[in-house]
Amino acid sequence: MMQIYPEKYDKLDLSTSERSFLRTTERAFSEEELVYYVLQINPRKREVGQGKAELFNMLIVPEGIILLRFFDADVPLVASTTIKALANPIVYSVLENDIKSKLEESNYLVRESGNLRFALNISFVFPNIDFSQIESELSEPEKAFCSKHVLCKNNIHLLRKEGKKILLERLSPADEIEEKIVNNIFQRLCPEITIPRKFILDDRRTISIKEAALSQMDRAVQSYRLDIWQIDIVNRINKGNQLILACAGSGKSVLLISKCFKLASLNPCEDFLITCYNRNLNNYYQWAISQAGFIDKNVKCTTFLGLCKQLLESNRISLPTSYPHQQNEYYDTLFEKANNALATGQIKERFYGIFIDEVQIFKPEWYRFCFNLLKSKNDDDHYFVIAGDKSQDIKNNIKHGKAPWQGGGSGYPEYRGKTLPIETNYRNSKPINDAIDRYVSCAKAIGAKIGVDFTSDPELFLRGTAYRPGNKPTLSMVKELSNEGEAEAICSAIRDLLKKGYSEVDIAVIVYNRRQPYTTKGWKTHYYNLLPHIKQIFYKENWEMPSILIPGESEGATYGSRRGVTIATIEGSLGLDFRAVILAGLRPLGSHEKVQVLEDFDGLTEEKLEEKQEAFKKNINFLYTGCTRAKDELTIILSAPKGESIYMDLLRDSMGE
Repeated sequence: MMQIYPEKYDKLDLSTSERSFLRTTERAFSEEELVYYVLQINPRKREVGQGKAELFNMLIVPEGIILLRFFDADVPLVASTTIKALANPIVYSVLENDIKSKLEESNYLVRESGNLRFALNISFVFPNIDFSQIESELSEPEKAFCSKHVLCKNNIHLLRKEGKKILLERLSPADEIEEKIVNNIFQRLCPEITIPRKFILDDRRTISIKEAALSQMDRAVQSYRLDIWQIDIVNRINKGNQLILACAGSGKSVLLISKCFKLASLNPCEDFLITCYNRNLNNYYQWAISQAGFIDKNVKCTTFLGLCKQLLESNRISLPTSYPHQQNEYYDTLFEKANNALATGQIKERFYGIFIDEVQIFKPEWYRFCFNLLKSKNDDDHYFVIAGDKSQDIKNNIKHGKAPWQGGGSGYPEYRGKTLPIETNYRNSKPINDAIDRYVSCAKAIGAKIGVDFTSDPELFLRGTAYRPGNKPTLSMVKELSNEGEAEAICSAIRDLLKKGYSEVDIAVIVYNRRQPYTTKGWKTHYYNLLPHIKQIFYKENWEMPSILIPGESEGATYGSRRGVTIATIEGSLGLDFRAVILAGLRPLGSHEKVQVLEDFDGLTEEKLEEKQEAFKKNINFLYTGCTRAKDELTIILSAPKGESIYMDLLRDSMGE
């Protein structure tokens, strides 16, 4: 049975002939097990004039790949002229070589020689013209070209009558395509229906984010196919504004970037922007964009503050002076300068589509700035897609329940009826998801005791249904309350995961805080500093040194160049996931605001109580965000005895047996 992507294609801009051909092909391959038909892809990211994309439909069968490009010409002279141009050896060879080179950049799709393992045919379909109508206009080489690369009305009639052999005879003998490599084909030619998840590195090379510099070793990427519902959503091409609001692990980021890829391929002459706050998430996006072949094309990706800087630089506007000890002030000044320049017309760049991820940690004025970068504010002439989760507001920018996208004022989007709910949790295993559900329930109960109402906002702590089996979270109490003791507990958890068969690159140590100039009573040292002790144990164990994705300590490590265990802050892990997560560095949680135990909320003025309630909510969101990074394994390092931390007690109650 042929699998069609998208399955719901009734709203796609397909011609009557394309729909008819699809039904004919479906009947011809009705008894085959491995058959895929993908509609409207643009593997070369090209346009063919007047802003129109170079679109193909792709048929994958065990015998090979056939790319089909349709022409609606119904005048024989127009058809013959078009075929003559396509049959030009230079024109066709460039097209074929471009497609082959895309496929050959994946290690999974080539032989040791580097050549493609399976057959590829590119055919041009003229469903309104019979070959006899144009035969006399063609030379012998052009006729030979047609026998292999052109399908006319008479060929389609034969396909209906004689079945699949009419198409299969166009494929040269080669290795069969097996199911296990289909995702890699999709990733190279239609990346909008896949997401790259992990890569293989040798001992010398790292992954570059520059398309031209990617080697075959870099291209050893495993891709995961989106499910049918996700693919249908990606291909639902509705202009205007859309909000994707769902729980952590629901695939918001996947839908965001895939939708951007699809729209960018359909509109190759228009510019698109993906932006977010988190540097590590941005680096992941850049890596995914390079894998998809959009580097130097029409998709721009940067953090929001990086965007402000680039816009000022590209328009030759001087940047504010930066001082290392005044970073927050610098970023505020940077944005203000960019915002003023946009308002006064000094910034010229505009985008046809803008996609914002983790929008809950955007300031409202940042959100409005992005909307003002649209080429057109008219709903019928732009794409403005934002994705977020109020429960991951670790910057505490959502004041009194009002998110950045709410109450923007006249001229800014309203999302009534334009919110996309996602009810599935694709990331967390069912045992981890169940534990997080218990965490949310316990947090709500504790919140009620101190006057924090987590129930009044229906968009807070949205939960999804998980379906994958897995292990329950593990709690590990630090044996010796010291930097060395917590580092040993972390590394002991790593040893256990390695014994289970996880590779070092599968594992992330996510810390609330890895360093603090002071610590709470009971800690054996007067300061808190985990990284030096973790590195020391790594050295003794002869492990690959960790990839530290923390500003100022990364030593050049990025998401795309990770080689060993990842170490990141909760804030720095926002939007990312890992097969195994060790949540640590919780000792300082709540100490700065003095909200560590329930008694800290007693006998306060109304103003002071409100401050501490906001701090409590932010800390609850931190833990929620950290726990939800884990796909298959979650280990939590507890560094305070029972009764000394409201947060670690909460984790004990919800994540324990």
